[in-house]
Amino acid sequence: MKNDIYPSSGYQVKPLWLGIFFTALMLFSMPQVLAQTSFKILDQLGNPVMNAVISATGVVRKINSMAVMDQINKQFSPQVLVIQKNQSVGFPNSDDIRHHVYSFSAPKPFEIGLFKGQGSPPVQFDKAGVVVLGCNIHDQMIGYIYIAEDEITAVTDEDGQATLASSSEEYHIWHPRLSTSHADRIKYTFDGNTQNTQIVSLSLLLDKKKVVKRKFGGRKFGSGGQ
Repeated sequence: MKNDIYPSSGYQVKPLWLGIFFTALMLFSMPQVLAQTSFKILDQLGNPVMNAVISATGVVRKINSMAVMDQINKQFSPQVLVIQKNQSVGFPNSDDIRHHVYSFSAPKPFEIGLFKGQGSPPVQFDKAGVVVLGCNIHDQMIGYIYIAEDEITAVTDEDGQATLASSSEEYHIWHPRLSTSHADRIKYTFDGNTQNTQIVSLSLLLDKKKVVKRKFGGRKFGSGGQ
């Protein structure tokens, strides 16, 4: 006899499709867990290395917001700033004294004259690489801008630790004391152990005071600006 309420074909098919639909809906709604790789960077003496930049090739969304390199207590803050290519950086002066920011680095030579407060226009960095910053008044002020291009990046903290949202097998590591040019990177290949933090030892140059070699606007500045 024909069953008008539960036809045999419909009764068998509907629950199957409903199950697939709700399963797909649950998977879509669940938060996606991104692959991550953790690092701990040490120097040749076993001390943690702060401000090392770890990078891996990857898709990075375009960043339209302006980054900030402040000047606080006669220091650049942060000392190492990581941005994406074509991103702009503002240079506010939070000190109650004047600063004169400059760089002679190939990716972006520029200078911002004597200023206080927020009186300087932002600078756009349209080439990848490392820009070394100095102050034409205060020789001890040295800062770095790492300009990434198609790279996922992370900066190590005071414990030398950082985590990247990447499962790449190959990484690059940069630190200002890896070379006298401040631009060199080393290549690191993932050891394949997904359970452990990647521990990397770097051979760093001694943190010596900059040697004054050149002049800008009648004042001297360190060789780190080259």
